Amino acid sequence: MFETERLRLRELRQSDLSLVLEMFNNYEFQENGGIDYTVPRGDNFIEGWAGWAKSCLFFAIIEEKECSKFLGFIALKISVTKNRDAEFTIGIIASEWGQGFGTEASRWLIGYGFRGLNLHRISLTVTATNDRAVAVYKKVGFVEEGRKRAAMWSQGKWVDHVMMGILEEEFFSA
Repeated sequence: MFETERLRLRELRQSDLSLVLEMFNNYEFQENGGIDYTVPRGDNFIEGWAGWAKSCLFFAIIEEKECSKFLGFIALKISVTKNRDAEFTIGIIASEWGQGFGTEASRWLIGYGFRGLNLHRISLTVTATNDRAVAVYKKVGFVEEGRKRAAMWSQGKWVDHVMMGILEEEFFSA
């Protein structure tokens, strides 16, 4: 278990799965962070998601330290170990957006990724219309590296995916 000023980052528990399912069944959450159709999710989805979480290099549930309230999750997944490049993922429940929890958890995990896990770079992909997330990623040091044009169908139109990354030397020089 790890802690920041306001947050606790802890292991995934069976009791978290219903909260994760509720988070993913929020329309706005799916539209801003989803890669598939926005549809009601069920047991099959959450079983697959739990398998994904277990396959990550680092995975944690984010909860508010003071009251142990579930806020979301954060993860690093690495595909090719020798490249030391991990894919960053975070999900915060929609009712808690704008509170700075995503920024605080992201800063911590980026630092831990470079200092504790010996990563060379951390990458992510975000929907270009997710202005809130893009702003957080830039705030914590990610740089836009490219776009995949018209990559996702969302709310009746095609939107871009933005590829972002941060290198260890950028993090340590900031």
